[in-house]
Amino acid sequence: MLQTPSTPSQPVRTEASDSKTCIDSRQLLAGRNLIEIEHAGQRYQLRVTRENKLILTK
Repeated sequence: MLQTPSTPSQPVRTEASDSKTCIDSRQLLAGRNLIEIEHAGQRYQLRVTRENKLILTK
């Protein structure tokens, strides 16, 4: 099931099952190669490599 966002800034989410949510990386990154994610008081970097792979670092 595909849900359309209510505003353009929200990521598109695809419901894979009741317990899983899939977010398209293009929506999450929005054209950038690096974003920072804060989780439990820690800051992480999500980076796209030249080979178009994702790396998450602390």
